[in-house]
Amino acid sequence: MTPSAIARQWHFKTPINALMVNRRGDWLAAALADGSFRLLNTDLDNAEPEAVAAHNGISLSLCADTDELGFLSGGDDGRLLLIEPGVATPTLLAQHQHQWIDHVAASLEGQRAYAIGKNLYRLDEQGESLGAPLPHPSSIGGLAYSPNGKRLAASHYNGISLWWTNAKDAAPLRLGWKGSHLPVVWHPDGKIVMTAMQENSLHGWRLSDNREMQMQGYAAKIQSLGFTPKGRLLATSGAEQIICWPFMAGGPWGKPPLTLGGISGSLVARVAPHPKDELVAAGYEDGMVIMAPLDGRMEVMINPPVASQGSSVTGLAWNGAGDTLFAALQDGQLLMFTVDSVSRAVKTAG
Repeated sequence: MTPSAIARQWHFKTPINALMVNRRGDWLAAALADGSFRLLNTDLDNAEPEAVAAHNGISLSLCADTDELGFLSGGDDGRLLLIEPGVATPTLLAQHQHQWIDHVAASLEGQRAYAIGKNLYRLDEQGESLGAPLPHPSSIGGLAYSPNGKRLAASHYNGISLWWTNAKDAAPLRLGWKGSHLPVVWHPDGKIVMTAMQENSLHGWRLSDNREMQMQGYAAKIQSLGFTPKGRLLATSGAEQIICWPFMAGGPWGKPPLTLGGISGSLVARVAPHPKDELVAAGYEDGMVIMAPLDGRMEVMINPPVASQGSSVTGLAWNGAGDTLFAALQDGQLLMFTVDSVSRAVKTAG
């Protein structure tokens, strides 16, 4: 067994609900259960987290903002906040009294979106409204801009709605499939959009011909999913192994998934494909963290379950360079793993 490969760690007094890296890849945001954030410069070896007071409640959704530096957060206090490193007080972009901002999204092209119940709101880069709220058939379950920023996908009950971001008062394209659709991800080429469903499955559409795909058999809801850098594989949580669906050579139709890990009997809680290489990190409900190469080599355990005393992994994120991985645990631990710390641990185990 590989010993823990932790390079540095911090332990906060409240659980960590989510982790996010900004678009530049040099700052990490950790959303804590008391509504505050901890921001960490991932390029500085001896950096300490900056504490930022944010929500009067908790952050329900977090994403990298439109620029390369900041973060966008929606809370149960009805506030949409721009959180930036080095800025002690977040910028208030929108406020809705007695409502929850359930989901947020931002594009490199300068648009922001957030969801309250059935309604979708859009803002420009200056924080100005881009029109009236866009209604949906039911509560929105997830938001995601396409890679080129020209379309915005909103999931809901019985399907998703695709909006053209630069069209005014245009009706969306509705893609239907029975059931409750939650997180949304786009393939890196923008030609396929996928949702994770309440029914422990995946569903997707190829937009060129609306051909559908469905992946079933998961033990739990898929709360974390992401494509590898070139879009060859879609890595997902929700099973004892990392389930990776092939999207090369014609797509996943009729092909079995690649399965990785599954050495502890616990369920995968979070996945994080490497930003550059064919490698996926996974965090489990028992606190275990592994790195799993996609070329057939053996996975490496970098945090044993016992080291985390059974606390589930609630966030997993690589820095932009891909040489540092961060893992957040439900008990408030923030763990940092580096290429050097993992190499030392592997040599010690060998």
